[in-house]
Amino acid sequence: MGILKKEMNAMTLRALLPGLLLITLLVGASVLRATDPADAALLTNEEVTLLPDAPPHPAVPASAIEPAPGSKLSEDLAKLAKTNNRSGEELAPLIEKFPNYSPSRTEFQGTLRITGSDSLGTLLVRAAGSYKSIYPNAVIEIRQGGSMKGLQELQSGNCEMAAVSRDLSAEEVARIEQATGRQVFTIPVALGAVCVYVNADNPIKGLTKAQCNGIFSMEHSMTAAPIIRWKQLDPSSPLGSAAAPLYMENKLSGTLQVFRDWCMPGENFTTINRFIEPGPSSVVNACCAYPAAIGIAGFAHRQPRAKELPLAATAGGPYVAPSIATIRNGTYPMKQRMNLVLLVPSAERIPPMARDFLKFLLSQDGQELVVKNGLIPIDPANIAGFVR
Repeated sequence: MGILKKEMNAMTLRALLPGLLLITLLVGASVLRATDPADAALLTNEEVTLLPDAPPHPAVPASAIEPAPGSKLSEDLAKLAKTNNRSGEELAPLIEKFPNYSPSRTEFQGTLRITGSDSLGTLLVRAAGSYKSIYPNAVIEIRQGGSMKGLQELQSGNCEMAAVSRDLSAEEVARIEQATGRQVFTIPVALGAVCVYVNADNPIKGLTKAQCNGIFSMEHSMTAAPIIRWKQLDPSSPLGSAAAPLYMENKLSGTLQVFRDWCMPGENFTTINRFIEPGPSSVVNACCAYPAAIGIAGFAHRQPRAKELPLAATAGGPYVAPSIATIRNGTYPMKQRMNLVLLVPSAERIPPMARDFLKFLLSQDGQELVVKNGLIPIDPANIAGFVR
């Protein structure tokens, strides 16, 4: 009887093993690819596109998934937490200059659709949740897919606001207004920056505009040859002849447009060794996991096992690292304004619920959420007049 029971247990274990393995793989993938609500939402709508000529992903180190107590990753997470706390303390006096939010006597209800920037996605998802706690019958739908997608959906009438992580060009504004017969109204709600990320153990100190062009541009107009291997940047690099796999979001990203305008205007991104990721956190995840990786993502998505490189216009410098101070004063070269864009007959005729949600975002409560989501408050002296 005991032998029969052991054989039945063994048979049961063999039957369950494939399912347990699948669950383990799915859990591991979710940790790597959906680290925040914004990326998780995006994954439900868009698939990761891996270009045909890109090599398969290398194995992911276990430390990138679960930090062991006393490990380097665990120490770096603790340092990041302290840095974030200092950032919050540094920005607290600025947040206090914003108006307080006073809930309206109107019980807002209905749906406000916002589509666009992945860099703004997490902030907007959390702000929408906070707003709904004030107005239970108000629904704010957040969809992502890139700044250009947001503008396309706004022009087509498929959303009430576009989230755009860059400034609109005069040509874009003219085209949208001509197509819709309405006024483009842009409200900055936060500041950010485009960063070039590498693995935290990569010893490279910084990059120039020309080097960024050589790494990411198909035309590489600023370098004699494309930069594919780390030894081309630094002959003494321990990465040597290892190729640098490139990680970025999709082509509709406002973050990529800011990068393109800075170091490769009018040029195309290279297709060599390039991976398209579903969101900015996934880009930085790759840089955390793979020693030779390099990627483009927003300042809000920094993580402890990746580092943001200082950038310089020329080899002579100065090299400027992204920080709250350098982003606010404009010395870092790829500053971003995070905008919400509406189409209205005039600034005085913004729909009431949209106006109130903007007031919430530009209040002390809303800007506190901005900081908690890794972004930087705008200058309170420049907020739209209707918020006061």
